[in-house]
Amino acid sequence: MNAALLTPNEVAALAETSKTVVEKALEQKVFGAGRGASHRLLPLHAVALAAAVKSLGRRLTVNDKRLVARKLAALSPSALKTAEIEVAPAVVLRVGSLTRDAVERAERYAAARDAFIEVAEGVQGGRPVIKGTRLTVSAIHGRLASGDTIETLMEDYPDIPRGAFEAALLYAKTHPQVGRPVLRHRGSVA
Repeated sequence: MNAALLTPNEVAALAETSKTVVEKALEQKVFGAGRGASHRLLPLHAVALAAAVKSLGRRLTVNDKRLVARKLAALSPSALKTAEIEVAPAVVLRVGSLTRDAVERAERYAAARDAFIEVAEGVQGGRPVIKGTRLTVSAIHGRLASGDTIETLMEDYPDIPRGAFEAALLYAKTHPQVGRPVLRHRGSVA
């Protein structure tokens, strides 16, 4: 079983759905009872469920979502990509075909995030950085948002692999910095 845990923001981004879908599933206790603060960290199968819910719209009841979540939780990451779950007699949800891309994206991201991103006390004030560097994920996000490309970043930092930059970008998007809001330049459109 894959031990990757994801935040609700990460699950929503990887499933390419709104955070509301994931928050609603948490509110409805679709993922089971959480233990302490860990109930905010979700397993890989949450991405499959969120992507399926997005694809099906409001066609699943809360009990159906809970049933699907329980059955997905029992599957290996590779089995998630081909899963078919019977939600009612003669009603089969082909989760694998609906969510394969999202699950693969989540696996790649979780592996890259764990391999390349760290929060180390005493490094950049405890902000997330690329491991072994002082390059913050927010700096990477800022450069990419300002028009730089990952190729440009790779030229500037040849020792850092592409996967680190991709993981840093998604991490920065799903873990907004705490603090003062970003000031907009005069005349810019928000």
